[in-house]
Amino acid sequence: MAATKSIVFSPFTRVEGDLSLGVEISGGAVTAARASGTLFRNFEGMLCGRQPRDAIVILCRICGQCGGAHSSASAHALASAFGAKPPRNAVLATAIIQATEIVLSHLAHFFLSFAGDLCALPGQERLETRFAPIRGTSFRRALSARRVLLGVMGLFAGKWPNTLAIQPGGVTRPLNRAEMIRAQGILAEFTRYVEDDLLACPVGRWREVDSLDALRAWLGEGDHAAGDVGTFVSVALEEGLQEIGRGPGRFLSCGGPLLPEGRTWVRPGYYEGQLRPFDAQQIAEHTRFSWFESDSAATHPADGTSFPAPDKQEAYSWAKAPRYAGRSVEVGPMGRMVIDGDPLAVDLLQRMGPSVFTRVLLRLHETVRLVSDLDGWLGQIRPEEPFFEPYEVGETSQGLAVTEAPRGLLGHWLRTEGGRIRAYQVVTPTSWNLSPRDEDENPGPLEEALVGTPVRDPEKAVNVALVVRSYDPCLYCSVH
Repeated sequence: MAATKSIVFSPFTRVEGDLSLGVEISGGAVTAARASGTLFRNFEGMLCGRQPRDAIVILCRICGQCGGAHSSASAHALASAFGAKPPRNAVLATAIIQATEIVLSHLAHFFLSFAGDLCALPGQERLETRFAPIRGTSFRRALSARRVLLGVMGLFAGKWPNTLAIQPGGVTRPLNRAEMIRAQGILAEFTRYVEDDLLACPVGRWREVDSLDALRAWLGEGDHAAGDVGTFVSVALEEGLQEIGRGPGRFLSCGGPLLPEGRTWVRPGYYEGQLRPFDAQQIAEHTRFSWFESDSAATHPADGTSFPAPDKQEAYSWAKAPRYAGRSVEVGPMGRMVIDGDPLAVDLLQRMGPSVFTRVLLRLHETVRLVSDLDGWLGQIRPEEPFFEPYEVGETSQGLAVTEAPRGLLGHWLRTEGGRIRAYQVVTPTSWNLSPRDEDENPGPLEEALVGTPVRDPEKAVNVALVVRSYDPCLYCSVH
């Protein structure tokens, strides 16, 4: 029997926040993994006893990458509690803020976190001139493009991160027609980067890629293989990234951001071989292996608490273990695209599985889709119409909001009494993806995806890094 080697990567670098990852390796592959969030932050505890609107001010600071999503979730939770109804312009403006944030986050993930590991693969040192941090040509162009797109965020959010523009009654940053034209010009400039550098083809041509066969045909056309996406596809398939990082294959999405008439950006649902409706009542958090007190095996967030228990014997993470209908699920771009029925996503899932290759490519694919949709949303705003409607703050109420942050499903639950917050619970995307084991000792999605990962060099474990970073984890959010 092969000897088992235990390795702990702590801190695990180039991810958001403090991750400690323990893996057991036997026979040249990972046999077990435990993902631990090592920092306790207690944002939920900070809110108790405060004025309800303080939630937006505090919770947008959970994360520097997805603060807009937290602002939106807290504002919508308050709106649901107090019966506020933002006008159409505000709904569109909030969607634009969230979509812009997702695009910014996806670019940051690929170039700042993930692509550097491609350079570390044996025989791929040539990629350093392209993807190496700071000196890589594509790395620098991506940073410049993000700086351009931040202009849209500045116009709609006022500032970012930590925007307070999103409120229960709408947005506090109305735009005039000149500012709308400026936003469209900024998006057009960013789209040129997407077409010239990221895709090396028009956005419309990429949107025609609807299967693995179509992807391979696209790769052989013109200069497509020379773009950043083409380079990733070629290297990933050559290195077998479609064979590693296979998660549970169960996905969850609420479909957000919200759009006018109660629509969502993509189709909501729960996918486990077939699509079922999304139901927030099916969410429960397990804490057996989390450093929190618990009165039951699983608790719905509306009834949850977050009292620390740092001496808890079995626990190994400050993240809880959310489950949907008792099952672990992956959230994020791959899940959103699969649940929406995107043809490329469905075909890749069937033929490549929920792998590192599929997960990363669909994040880039979602980026392109959002760039197209942003242009349409900008065109729907009417500057002469209101961006905010007054509302009354109730004394005692309950509120819920679910939306989609860059990394996946985000939920906020609150209860107020006597005009003060009495309970607030947040379930973040990385809480889903990097959760510890649940009450029945079933692993979280990343812990499951790591099992079977081949490890050539235990001291470097590049494949382990690729699997972890393919999830784009944000531990700051998960240990909120």
